[in-house]
Formats: sequence, structure tokens, C-alpha cells
Amino acid sequence: APVKLGIIGCGNVTRKRHLPAIQSLSDLQLVALADIDVSRLDQAGDRYGIQRRYSDYHDLLQDQDIEAVAVCAPLELHVEMALAALDAGKHVLIEKPLAPSLDQADELIERAEGSPCKVMVGYNLRWHRLVRQAREMIRQGKLGQTELAVAVFTAGTHYKNDVLEWKKRRALGGGVLMEFATHYFDLWRFLLQTEVEEVFAATRSNGWDDVTGTLSASLSDGALATVYFSEWTSERNEVHIYGQAGSLHLSLYRFDGLEFVPLFTAPGQIGHRLSRAANSIRHIPRALAHFRSGGEYYASFIEEWRHFARAIRDDVPVGCTLHDGRCALQIALAATKSASTGQPVSVKAAPSRIVPLPEDVRDDH
Repeated sequence: APVKLGIIGCGNVTRKRHLPAIQSLSDLQLVALADIDVSRLDQAGDRYGIQRRYSDYHDLLQDQDIEAVAVCAPLELHVEMALAALDAGKHVLIEKPLAPSLDQADELIERAEGSPCKVMVGYNLRWHRLVRQAREMIRQGKLGQTELAVAVFTAGTHYKNDVLEWKKRRALGGGVLMEFATHYFDLWRFLLQTEVEEVFAATRSNGWDDVTGTLSASLSDGALATVYFSEWTSERNEVHIYGQAGSLHLSLYRFDGLEFVPLFTAPGQIGHRLSRAANSIRHIPRALAHFRSGGEYYASFIEEWRHFARAIRDDVPVGCTLHDGRCALQIALAATKSASTGQPVSVKAAPSRIVPLPEDVRDDH
């Protein structure tokens, strides 16, 4: 039987990513929604045919028919809602980042350890097909020792009219350091099986906090990492990993976005280009099928939800734990301190809460 699910929070990611992914799966049955904004609640409920709608999430948690809930609310409410869900005996998928503070994260971890319910953090890139393939290649040693990891994650969020105010303020969980960068803090740990030791971040704000940013990091295996973010440009989501035996390049919005470049091979060499073209042609049937259902990136949400449902039904460990969520949060908190002080920050010395953007830095023109 499918897992009966309720979702708390009907924002853009819920409506455009989670709901269609859930509705495509036989493993899950979406039975209820909750949101304090009745217009958002009705928009989501009408589009996906969900009759049970609650303006108070506590009422959703009292629904005995619901086995699991997704917490897709603003960051400040994540732990409060997850704790209430566990108290109600519900399994929980909690959106990233995990919490606004390490203390709240630890409270949730402690409570979850004493609960029979599954709790998973929603870092969907762990279930991206190309990320899984890249992780296996790295595990097999095809890259050799990692030297450098570079990522770019950009979007045109700043041009949209329906962005909630909390997403524009670092202290509330918005901006590229908290919204975007945490994906890559988790991805570095997942792909490279290493830890982030120190970060140095710089951001630019213009009306919104941290609308553009860069971050460099030292990893525990000796590698260096750099990532670039912006919410004020065109769409890009790429990862490049350079090892002593070759490099891997992932473009996460492309069906043929995984490229391995062996040592002493230049990307422009004719043999390499022909091999890439043949690989693209070979994957066109899959690409057409995925294009009809939203593409490779959207498929990562489907696989994330499929895994969560099976973890509940088969009683197996979840693929992104609260510990994983805490690690990514701690790196993000260190990044907020670095961006505010202009100094590198050890992850072990991260502040317990988000360091807000100084008021004199925000430029509202």
C-alpha cells in the first residue's frame, strides 16, 4: 500500500517540484496539505485534487490517516514542525537547510533517536542520476586523488515577483549561502566522501541579502573546493571535479551532462568530441522520455520521494540523515560568519546560529 502523506508548506518548490513528483509515484498517496496562506493552499489543492486542506499544521498532524509529512515551511519553523510531527507519530522529510541553529538541530537529532519514525533531510541532488554515476566513478578510483572541486549554481530568482520575503534575508534562511550553497556543502560530502574543514565566503547584496556569492573551502582529504552562486543571472547547475588521474564534469540540467576527461586529454581533441557526441546520441531516447516528465533535475525529486517511501515501507535507513543535515548546516553557518567578517572560518568554530548580514552592507536601491 502507498504511504499516505501530508505536506506542510505550499510554496513554489512544493507546487512545482514536490507535488508533481509525488503524484507520479505509486509508492505515495498525497492526502492533505497545510499552509497559513489560504490562496497558496487552494492553488495547490485545486491543481492536484487534494481535498483535505488545513490552515493550521497542527490539524494536519492530528489526521490519523497520515503516516508521513514533509516540512516545506520557512527555515525558522523546520524544527518546531518536525518535532510536532514526531510527537504525532509521523515519519518526516524535512527540507534543507535542516535548522536555523545547531542547538535546534541537536534537539531534533536527540528526539529522532528515541523515535521509531524515519526522518530524512531533502537534499535532492543525492538522487540525481548523474551524481550517482559520478559518485560510483570516484569510489572506483577513476579520478585518483581529488585535487580540486568547482561548482556553479545560478538562477534568475531575483526577477520573479512571487518570492517570499524570508527568502531575501540571510537571518531568516534566505540568500545564496543558506538557500543555494547548502546543496553543495552536502554534495561535496556525498560525492567525495570527505569533510569540509574551513571556508572563506564573500557575497554581494542589492535589496536582497547575499544575492551573489563565492566560497572557497579546504577539505579534509587535502583537496580544495570553490563554488559560485547568483540569483540574478541565467540558469546553471554544474560540478567539476579534478583528480590526479582525470576529471569529471557534471551539468545537472542536461541529460548527457556527465563527462569524464582522462589524463592528457584535451576537451577539444577530435576523438574526445566524437565520443561525447556518440554518448549524447545514445541517450536521446531516455532524454525524450525524461523531457516529457520534467527532465533530469526534476527526476531527482522523484527518486528522492521514491527512496523516502521505500525507507518507510521496508524499514531501511534513509539516504540523507539528520547528521548529514547538521554537517551541511554547520558549514553554512561558518560561511555566514566568514561573509560577515571577511575572514576564513574553521567549520568546527562555526557560530551556533546564522550570522546576519550587517545592516550597513544591505543596499536597497
